[in-house]
Amino acid sequence: MPNSQLPPIHRYLWAQGTVAAPLSAGSYLMQRYQVIRFPLVRDTQPQLPPPALADVPPEAMPYLALSPYLTAIPRPFTQVTQADGQPLLLLDEVPLQAPPHAAAPPDLLPALTEAWPQASAIEQLSWLWQLAQLWQPCLDQQVAHCLLDPDLVRVDGEDVRLLTLTVKSSPLALADLGQHWQGLAPQAAPAIRDYLMRLTQELAAGRGQVSGLVNSLAQALRQQSAQRQYPVQLSVKSDQGPTRNRNEDACFPVSGTTQTVHLTANTDYQLTPAPLLVVCDGIGGHEGGNIASQTAIAEVTQALQPLLVRNGTPHTEIVLALKQAMLQANEAISLRNDADHKRERGRMGTTIVMALVYDGCLYIAHLGDSRAYRVRSHNCRQLTLDDDVAARDTRLGLRLYAEALQQSGAGALVQALGMAPTQHLHPTVQLFAIAANSLILLCSDGLSDYDLVDQLWATELLPVLTGDREVGATTQRLVTLANTHNGHDNVTVGLLRVSPQAAATVQPVPVQLVDVLHQAAPDVTAPLVTAPAMATAPTTLRPVAPPPTKPKTKWPLIMVSVLIAAGVGIAGALGWQWWQRRAAAPSVDAESSGGSTLSPSAPPPTGTTAIADLAVGDFLQIKTLADPTAAATFVTTASPPAADAPEAIDTPKRLLTAQTVVQVRSRQQTPAGELWVRLQVCSTATPEPTGEATDALPSTSPESTSLEPAWPIAAPGDQGWILQADLATFAAPLLDTSSPQQGLCTD
Repeated sequence: MPNSQLPPIHRYLWAQGTVAAPLSAGSYLMQRYQVIRFPLVRDTQPQLPPPALADVPPEAMPYLALSPYLTAIPRPFTQVTQADGQPLLLLDEVPLQAPPHAAAPPDLLPALTEAWPQASAIEQLSWLWQLAQLWQPCLDQQVAHCLLDPDLVRVDGEDVRLLTLTVKSSPLALADLGQHWQGLAPQAAPAIRDYLMRLTQELAAGRGQVSGLVNSLAQALRQQSAQRQYPVQLSVKSDQGPTRNRNEDACFPVSGTTQTVHLTANTDYQLTPAPLLVVCDGIGGHEGGNIASQTAIAEVTQALQPLLVRNGTPHTEIVLALKQAMLQANEAISLRNDADHKRERGRMGTTIVMALVYDGCLYIAHLGDSRAYRVRSHNCRQLTLDDDVAARDTRLGLRLYAEALQQSGAGALVQALGMAPTQHLHPTVQLFAIAANSLILLCSDGLSDYDLVDQLWATELLPVLTGDREVGATTQRLVTLANTHNGHDNVTVGLLRVSPQAAATVQPVPVQLVDVLHQAAPDVTAPLVTAPAMATAPTTLRPVAPPPTKPKTKWPLIMVSVLIAAGVGIAGALGWQWWQRRAAAPSVDAESSGGSTLSPSAPPPTGTTAIADLAVGDFLQIKTLADPTAAATFVTTASPPAADAPEAIDTPKRLLTAQTVVQVRSRQQTPAGELWVRLQVCSTATPEPTGEATDALPSTSPESTSLEPAWPIAAPGDQGWILQADLATFAAPLLDTSSPQQGLCTD
């Protein structure tokens, strides 16, 4: 609930587009956006959402596809029309800096090339590592040239931030990035200069691969960070709030803990475990939300205990351990749900966000919408992307984020612990460098809802960063403010203040790390886990044990997809075997047919397929499936779902009913090797006037009644994507088609 007593939010936007002449200061766009210094404009009504757009602007699509990289990529806010009719895309989260609540407008953050000569080795390595991570995704969106534009690449402390993106189809290679970086290497910090000189020489010569580059820079960053001393102050507080009967949140360490850990380059983690902070927000299931959050705390702390007390753990093993811990927690909660015969809305679950400081680096891991923020002297920025419908729809290019937030169910979760089979969860783990004093906030949505963090950070969190206020007193105060200004939910707040101190002597990065450039990066996909039993927290890692709490009103949309999984899998296997028997066709490469849909489904075995020789323009007909609970669907997005971005389990789909005729409109192979087919619905079968469900719809048994509204039925003219490898399960080629069958697909 917005509160007029809180400091106002200032929203400055950056205009991207063609103008005949720079707009004059003080003029307005659409009677709302005031020009400050074009292209900088100010939203004079930041409390209001922008008007809905009829279509997503094409210029916004690269931003939306890259939205999972939220610390680096601006966020399109809306599109406005100039007096001459030309559109302007207004960008939020652009690289600006200004003193908090200052009357003067902000300035652009410095360009990387401007800040480079004075930067520390850790900052320089962090910038290059982030650019290396962005290279392939930006190549896929044809915006990689922006990473080579000195004016567009800005820096914010340890982070890289891009000013704008523009599409350019000219081909680029990793050698282009190496040649660009060669101009930076001579001015690199002494500890990394030889390493970067050799690294950029290899890249410019066309040797190496992107994954190897990312891994090499990550190892160099860890090597430099581990040599510093860094006291860590940690505090956490959880409260049931004024309107709840019990607390479904949980945290680690136990609520009320405040501690300081002094870490050095020679710290023995067996004596001083690495600092870990965890916040969970339990969800639903009558009495189950608090059980789910407590179970998650117990499971992850037990799973991570060996990591916290082990010295010299490589970066990739830390990423794996964090993912594995979350999956183990998911398995334990799911087993408890199954044992208690909980289904659909009766299943309990929980969000989770974790912060780990190890060898001078910060690791943030999460599932759900509990958040992590980073506070700097001039801003407070969200580090985690909510696993909800609004973020999913934005990534898939369906609508701009500000508009997606206004849709019904925008905050419903698409990922959380306990709600889906382990193999369908995709935890996010991120590495952040710590080059200067840093303050990290973890919180449940009892604090983050209604933009409360954005309104409070300058008065409540900035003094902690500067050392003028204690972390322990601040966690309690933030809980009080959350209960006062929000108060609709439980609230948990965790603070982590890291104060790195420069080492007296610094060992240079070994030049041998350049050899990692030529190696494939280790697989950081966490293997599936099976929890043998409910874990109890180790005595040295005590989870909070809040009193029982009542169920939350929010509910993940995961369950519909999960319950359909079994039926789709059975139908898929039977359909595949039948298709194999009736067809004789050339074999296809497993890489192009081995993809899987974003929803739970049984992937068909590799081998021959009669669908492999499909051509654009071919007609197919959706088959009647043997299992009435199975469903043929396609993904109604502008492009195939990206394999490298955080995946949502319930993607926007439409149901293809039996006897529907579709036509192949295009085929596209993703960078991950998945081959997708774009289909258009030509005609649908006319249902019998009996009022009964057709064979293609889910049955109306008590178990499946709630599944029927999962997706709208595809109508003639609708288009969507389906994996070519899955087509044989649901469709058969039509060699001869009548005019009624061709329907809207006739030329």
